[in-house]
Amino acid sequence: MTVRLFACRLRRRVSGWIPLRWEFWPECRVLGHLALVALAAGLVPQVASAQLPAVSGYYLHAAAASESSVLGPSGVLDVQRLRLMSRGSLGPVRLDAAWETTLTLRSDEVALGRGFEGAEPAAPWLNLQGSLMDRRRVGWFQGLDRFSASVDLGQRARITAGRQTVSWATTLYFTPADPFVPFDPADPFREYRAGVDALRAVVFTGPFSEVDVVVRPAPVPGGGESWTALVRRQQLLAGWEVSAWGGLLHDRAALAVASAGSLGEVGLRAEGSLRRTAEGMVIRAAFGVDRLMEVLERDLRVVAEIQRDEFGAAGPRELAEVALSQPASRGELSVLGRDAAILNVSWQIHPLISTSFLSLVSLGDGSALLSPGLTWSLADEVSLRLGGYAGLGPGARTEGPSPAFRSEHGATPLIGFVALSVFF
Repeated sequence: MTVRLFACRLRRRVSGWIPLRWEFWPECRVLGHLALVALAAGLVPQVASAQLPAVSGYYLHAAAASESSVLGPSGVLDVQRLRLMSRGSLGPVRLDAAWETTLTLRSDEVALGRGFEGAEPAAPWLNLQGSLMDRRRVGWFQGLDRFSASVDLGQRARITAGRQTVSWATTLYFTPADPFVPFDPADPFREYRAGVDALRAVVFTGPFSEVDVVVRPAPVPGGGESWTALVRRQQLLAGWEVSAWGGLLHDRAALAVASAGSLGEVGLRAEGSLRRTAEGMVIRAAFGVDRLMEVLERDLRVVAEIQRDEFGAAGPRELAEVALSQPASRGELSVLGRDAAILNVSWQIHPLISTSFLSLVSLGDGSALLSPGLTWSLADEVSLRLGGYAGLGPGARTEGPSPAFRSEHGATPLIGFVALSVFF
C-alpha cells in the first residue's frame, strides 16, 4: 500500500465551481519518506502520546492609496491576508504547518510592492503554493508557508525537514550575510519571515552555542537546480555573540562572519560575507548600532545601519540590470543599490500608541525613501497602523519604450495606508 503524506491542493476546474479535485504533490513525498524512515527506525512507537495540534492565526486588512508615477497609475489597493498556524506531535516527531492566503483588490493596475502584494517564497523547491486567481483587478494567492517535521535526537540535537524558518541574520535591517530569505527593510508587515525548503540539523553544544547545518535545493531561473550546503557555528565569547559559516551557496563557495554585543548602552552589530561568482569574489557587509533610551519618561529606540553590497548597482544606470539579476530573483537583495544606509526611530508616546520614522538612503545617488508610521494598540492582540511612503531624489525619464531611472528611490510615488492586524 502506498502511503502519501503531508500535502495536497485544492484546484477548481475551469468548467465550474462545484467539481473540486484534491491532488498530491509529488515533491512532498520527500517529507513522507522522511517520516517513514523515522517510523521504520522505531522512533514513533508510542502513538498514544500524540498531541492534538493547537491552531492559532493572524489576520491583516490593509487599504492603501498611491499617486500616479512612471511605475503605474494612481489608485487604491485593498489587501486581506489570513494565516493559520498549527503545531502538533506524533511521538517524538513534531509537525509545524502554516497556511497563508492573500486576497488583493485593486483599482486599475496599481501595484505598490513592499508587503502589500502576496508573493511566493523566494526560490521554492517544494510546490506548496499557487495563484487561485490572477486578473487585472483581483489577485488571490495561497500556499503553505511552513510545512516541516522535526525529530529530537537526544537532548542536544534536532533534525528538521521541509519548509521552515531559517535565519542567520545578525544585523536588523540589512542582512547581507544571511544566506536565506531577507526582509525588505521598508516592509511595513514584518511579522513572519518567509519559509525555506531545506533539511536542517542543529547540535546544541552548550549555553548560547550551537552548530547548524542546512542543505537546500533551489530552482535556477531558466531551468535546473542549485544546491546550498552550509555549516554555521555560533558561540558566546566574553558577552559577545560570534558566529561564522561556510560551504556552498547556490553551487559556489561562500563564507561569512558576524558578531553582536554592546558597549555600555549602545548595541553593536556587524556581519559580512565573501562570495565566489563567475565574475570573481563579491563582498557583502553591514554594520549597525542601536540604543534604547528614555525621552519624557517614554521609550525611544534608535537603529542605524550601513551596508556595502557588491551585488548591488553602482549607479542608476545599473538598477534595471540588478533588478533582473540572479541574486535578485533568488530573493537575496534587500535593496538594489551598492551602498545604502537606514535610520529608524520609534517612540512610545503613550502606553497604547507608538510612532516611528524610517529613512532608507541610497548613498550612491543620494535618493531616499521616507516612511512615517503610527501604531495604536486597540486590544492585547489587535493593533491599528497608519503609515506612508515618499521618495526623494531624481525621478525617471519616460523617453523611449521604458522609463530610465535616475535614482533608486526618486521614482517612488506618495503612498498612504491604514492596516488592522489581529492575532488569535
